Amino acid sequence: MHFYRVISYGVVYLFYFCIDFQGIFPETYIHLKEAIVKDRGQHETVIPSELPLGQELTSTLREWAVIWHKLYVDNKTTQFRHVQQMTYSLIEWRSQILSGTLPKDELAELKKKVTAKIDYGNRILGLDLVVRDDNGNILDPDETSTISLFKSHETASKRIEERIQEEKSLQQNLDLRGQPIFNTTHTYSLYVNFKNFVCNIGEDAELLMSLYDPDLSKFISENYLVRWGSNGMPKEIEKLNNLQAVFTDLSSSDLIRPKISLVCQIVRVGHMELKDGKKHTCGLRRPFGVAGMTNSINGENSMAQWIAMETYIRQRQLIMSPLITSHVIGENEPLTSVFNKVIAAKEVNHKGQGLWVSLKLLPGDLAQVQKDFSHLVDRSTAVARKMGFPEIILPGDVRNDIYVTLIQGEFDKGKKKTPKNVEVTMSVHDEDGNLQEKAIHPGAGYEGVSEYKSVVYYQVKQPCWYETVKVSIAIEEVSRCHLRFTFRHRSSQESRDKSERAFGMGFVKLMNADGTTLQDGKHNLIVYKGDNKKMEDAKCYLTLPCTKTEIEEKEAPSGKNLHHLANFTPTKDSTKDSFQIATLICSTKLTQNGRFCILNVAIRTELFRMLLCINSALHVDKVVKMKNDVYM
Repeated sequence: MHFYRVISYGVVYLFYFCIDFQGIFPETYIHLKEAIVKDRGQHETVIPSELPLGQELTSTLREWAVIWHKLYVDNKTTQFRHVQQMTYSLIEWRSQILSGTLPKDELAELKKKVTAKIDYGNRILGLDLVVRDDNGNILDPDETSTISLFKSHETASKRIEERIQEEKSLQQNLDLRGQPIFNTTHTYSLYVNFKNFVCNIGEDAELLMSLYDPDLSKFISENYLVRWGSNGMPKEIEKLNNLQAVFTDLSSSDLIRPKISLVCQIVRVGHMELKDGKKHTCGLRRPFGVAGMTNSINGENSMAQWIAMETYIRQRQLIMSPLITSHVIGENEPLTSVFNKVIAAKEVNHKGQGLWVSLKLLPGDLAQVQKDFSHLVDRSTAVARKMGFPEIILPGDVRNDIYVTLIQGEFDKGKKKTPKNVEVTMSVHDEDGNLQEKAIHPGAGYEGVSEYKSVVYYQVKQPCWYETVKVSIAIEEVSRCHLRFTFRHRSSQESRDKSERAFGMGFVKLMNADGTTLQDGKHNLIVYKGDNKKMEDAKCYLTLPCTKTEIEEKEAPSGKNLHHLANFTPTKDSTKDSFQIATLICSTKLTQNGRFCILNVAIRTELFRMLLCINSALHVDKVVKMKNDVYM
């Protein structure tokens, strides 16, 4: 076979031909295998440079593939599934060995597992037994005596029979819903390898993948963000064929939920309408579509079987339902209801469009999977954490994540004939109004941003966003910081859009006066209107109530309206504007319970022991979450 390099539009292709066939493909799809050539010439010998174990794995997989195909043709389902499991295990281990990332001791341990699996598979398939030494190396009959070969053969046969009994015992455990496995592993991670995205959008896009519980209609994990170019490739070309993430901190209780789905929000970044030209506003985040894969975690096979078989779920296509302005699914419909429809749909005519991913469930937390699956999870792998704590919190796991969800709003159209195209800009500021740089994280895989701009819904009076971001700031800065939300109408005409100013703002403090943090749950914020300069001056608005609950509490004792304060107008008394967010705080240092605030003083004194004895309302698990460093 001969190869020729061809360069077209900056992409290098390899053109090959031989006597029987010819073809062309991108050079990036070809990996040159290192080898040593002996006796160059007409009768040269090519010896691969890879480990002998890697060569044995390759030849074994090729031999088993023929038998696997024959079992399928003969409709021997049980044996077919068994060979499939063993084949996937060997493929996984081969990937680890060829990655070259395993230390010598782990490589030696893996070598024993591989050779045991090969010998076991050869026995049940009726193939020849390979005689090995204690280290798993194949014995050379030219250098080993007949008696030694016989003894090694007997030892190998006995070992394989024991292995067969172990496999039968393991299968019995799996029939009992995998209880032994769940009892020994408390934390899991879901590895996602993003393969391709096929959809004719015509503009750049943001793909936000996360785990979603349709029964609760809420996301249970952070987003994994992929920025996709209009040319059908990642925006960062260096990430091509290297888009992977791991969703961590999943507990055994998460695995037994009735339905957990991997879903994806597809946001178009460009003009208000796809048909708009150069004179129209660009850079707007517009809703385009959603995709969902049902039963991502607990599908047809239970998680215990996934772990025991150590196999990949084969590459699958996510069902795709475009979120376009139509009579069926419009921009007025909440995103959660759209996800529920996609997940519930049995058949969707996706017309060849969709997302392609490979999934694998890994036992262990992030540190464990980085150690055990270093060929999959490395430093370049994005980490999307669960929005909540795992079942076991290790002493060194210091966390201070604040999750903010833009839920919905209602905005008066004012002098306009149609509802506004509202864009919400979220930012983090201290008490002096200073912007906290890169404190907002829209999704794993990218650095934080200083300002987060929401999706813009076209002429919708009550937009429902359901966009979740993570706010990460230093623990000592939380008491001084607050979230600010500004609301602006975005015009499709660029000339008009430049003249548009923010028509309102809202804010919420991250910490209360008593030292507790913002309570988890939904918050109805007041939308203030006034001069734009005063909207940006923290000293002008931080003295005002930020939620409708707070303003009602302040008005009740005095019987006075507070709408005139600081020349701002609370929407409660003047317009129908409203804005709702939800927050979730995952912190090992901060608390939402006022009784725990005294621990900051008493934690290292005898008073701490007295408090635990006197006040039974102080739950020990919450104390450990907040002050885990004390028990290190």
